[in-house]
Amino acid sequence: MIKFKFEKLDKIYLDSVFEIQKSFFDVHDNQSILSSFENDTLNYYVLTYSGEVFGYIEFSMILDEIEIYEFAIHSKYQGNGYACKLMDLFLNFCAENNIRTIFLEVNIINNKAINLYTKYGFKEYSRREKYYGDNDAILMKLDRN
Repeated sequence: MIKFKFEKLDKIYLDSVFEIQKSFFDVHDNQSILSSFENDTLNYYVLTYSGEVFGYIEFSMILDEIEIYEFAIHSKYQGNGYACKLMDLFLNFCAENNIRTIFLEVNIINNKAINLYTKYGFKEYSRREKYYGDNDAILMKLDRN
C-alpha cells in the first residue's frame, strides 16, 4: 500500500503547486503561495509520495474553524481516488487540531468537487449569485461536533 504524506508546503514543491494551480484556477496567485511561508493563518499542504506532488489544499485556520480556498489534484492523477486520499488526510489533520467547522465555496458547475464534498458530509448553507461570472457559488460547511 502506498504511504502518502500530507505535509506543509515546502519550497521544493513550489513549482508543482504553481503548475497545478495554473491548470485549475482562472486566477493563480504565486505571490499568495509565497507569502504563506511568512503568514501563520494561510496554509498550503500537499499530498506527496516519493517527492512527487499529487495535489494540494489551501486553507486558513482561525481557532477551531477552517476555510478551504483551493483543493486540487494534478490532472494526470485525477480519477484515481487521490482527492479522497487528500480529503481523508486533511480531515485527520482537522481532528488532530480540534477543528469543529470547515467552510468552503464551490462553483455550481463543478460537479466533481460538489460530489466529493457531499460524500464527506459537507452541506450547502447558502449561495452567492453569479459569483463565478454566470455561475453561482455554493457555500458549504462541515460541522465536526
